[in-house]
Amino acid sequence: MTGKYYDADAEAHYFQVGDKVVIMNGVDNLSYLTISTAVVTPYVALSTPSAPTLVIDNVGGSGFNITYRITANSTVGETAASNALTVDVDTDRDLWTGTDSIQIAWSAVTDAQSYNVYMGTVSGFEYLIASGVSSLGFTDDGTYIQDNTRLYPTTDSTQGPKTSRGAVINSRAFMVGDADNPYYVWFGGDFGHELDFSPANGGGNQPIGNGTKDLPIAVKVFRDAKGNAQITVLCQGTNGNGKRFIMTPDSITLGTTVLTFYSVTEENGQDGTDSPNAIIPYKDALWYPSRDGFKTTGTKPQLQNVLTTDRVSNTIQPDMALLTSSAMAKAVGLGFEGRLYWSLPVSSTTNSQIWVLDLDRKGAWMKPWSIGADWMWLYNDNDGNTHHLILQDNVVYDLSRSALTTDDGVAFLTDGQSGEVYFSKDKRMWAQLLAVVFVLLSPQGDLNFQITGKTEDNPVQALGESTTFSATVSSEVAGWGEVDRNMVGWGRLAWSEVKIVPTSTATSTQEVLIEIDEEVSWFSYSWNSTRPGVDYGISDIVAIYAETGIKDLA
Repeated sequence: MTGKYYDADAEAHYFQVGDKVVIMNGVDNLSYLTISTAVVTPYVALSTPSAPTLVIDNVGGSGFNITYRITANSTVGETAASNALTVDVDTDRDLWTGTDSIQIAWSAVTDAQSYNVYMGTVSGFEYLIASGVSSLGFTDDGTYIQDNTRLYPTTDSTQGPKTSRGAVINSRAFMVGDADNPYYVWFGGDFGHELDFSPANGGGNQPIGNGTKDLPIAVKVFRDAKGNAQITVLCQGTNGNGKRFIMTPDSITLGTTVLTFYSVTEENGQDGTDSPNAIIPYKDALWYPSRDGFKTTGTKPQLQNVLTTDRVSNTIQPDMALLTSSAMAKAVGLGFEGRLYWSLPVSSTTNSQIWVLDLDRKGAWMKPWSIGADWMWLYNDNDGNTHHLILQDNVVYDLSRSALTTDDGVAFLTDGQSGEVYFSKDKRMWAQLLAVVFVLLSPQGDLNFQITGKTEDNPVQALGESTTFSATVSSEVAGWGEVDRNMVGWGRLAWSEVKIVPTSTATSTQEVLIEIDEEVSWFSYSWNSTRPGVDYGISDIVAIYAETGIKDLA
C-alpha cells in the first residue's frame, strides 16, 4: 500500500519543491507528497555497506596507513559509513607518483543509486574523496583531494532525516530540527536533485553550534549588513538567549579539484527565538519574539554595514509576562499590508490571541484580537486578490473587510476609550465643557459614544446624552482595481482616457457632536459598536470648553 503512517501527536510542517511537498514532524523520517498524483512517498533505508576489500596495492611496503570507508546513496541521503579498510604502504600518499595507486572494491547495496568513498591517513578521520561512484570499485592514485568539510557519516539518512522545519532558498531545500542530529542544517542537492541530501548530487549537512546549548531552530533567507542575500539560521538557547549564524556558499581549489561547502559565521548579538514559525522577514528586517520581548534585526543609517537588534515591544512589555513560555513554539507570524500579525499563546497552552504591530503607523501596537490561529498564511485567488487566511481547529477562516465586524456570521464588539483628560498640566484647572466632537473617517454602521467626567457634585458621572450614530452608504468607495457597482473603478481606466467614474461615494469624514454644558475637572470619552457591518476610523476628538478657574475641592 502506498503511503505512510505518522505520529499522531507530532506537529507537522511542510514546504514545496517543484511538484513535491515535503512532510516533516521531527519524529518520523522524511517523506513527500507528489501534487500531480496525490501520492505520499516515504523514503526507504538502505543497508549499510560492508567494509571494502583490497584488490590491488601498487604502492606496497609498510610505515604508512591508508584507511577507506564506503557509503551508499539513495535518492535522499547516504548510509552510515562502512567499517574501515586499512592498507599499509611505504610512501606518504602526498608523494605518490607514476603507477602508485590502491584499488578497492565493495559489495552492492540493494537499491543504491551510487557510492561515496572516504579516505584518511588516521583511522576515524576519513574524509570524502569521491562521490556518486556508479561502479563497485575505485582506484585511488593520490590525486583525489580530501574534502575536510565532510567527515564520514556515522548515521543513516537514506530513510530521510527526522527534521522539523524547512525552507526553499535559491531553489535549494534547507531543513533543521533533526531529532537524531540536532545541530545539523540539512541542504538538498543541485537542480533536479533538490531532495537528495547526500554528497553525490551536491547535498549534505552543515553542523551549526555543535557542542553548545544553541540548537538550530529555523532557517530563513535574509541578508548581511551590506545587503547581500544570505542564509540565516536562528538558534534556540536553553539560557533564554539564542544565537544567529550566517551560512554562505563557498569553495576552495586544491590543485585541479574544486571543493564547495558552506562557511558559517556567527552573527553579532545574542538574540534567538523559541518561536521558529513566528519569524517574519519583512521590509528588509527580521521580526520575531524572543524571551525578553519582540525583536527586529536590521541596519541603521548611523551604523552602516552592521546588523543591529532592537526591542519593539517596550510599550507593551508588561503584556509579555502573559505569554506562556512553554507554548511559544506554537506561535506563528505573518507580514501583510504594512502590519505584522502574531498568533500567540496568551495565558494559554494554545494560540489564543493575535497581536498586531502596525508598521505603517510608526510601529504602534493595536489592541489584541481575541482570535486563536494555529496557522496563518496568504492566498492569491484567481482574480489576483490576496487573502489573509487562518487555520483554527481544522477550519479555515478568511480575514476579510467584506464582512465587517463579524466572525463567521456573528457580530463582535469593537471599542475604544481615553484616559482622564485635564485642562492644565497641574490638573487643577476647571472648565465649562460645552461639547465634544468626534471626527470619523468613512464610517459605516452604528456607533455608540459616551462622555464621562468629574463635576463639583459627583466624582464620576455621565455627561450629556449617550449618542448612537448611524452612517449609511449609498455607494462604496472605489479604489484601484475595484468596480463600484456598475461604475468603473480606477484600475479600469487608462491614464490618457476619460470614461465613467464614480460620482457618489461614502462620505470621507463625518462629525458627531455631543453637547455637554457642564463644569468639570476632567472628562473622558469612549465609543463602541456591537452590530455587524460597522467600519470607521477615528481621525480626531475635539473638546469645546471655556476655562473657569482653579478650585481646590476635597
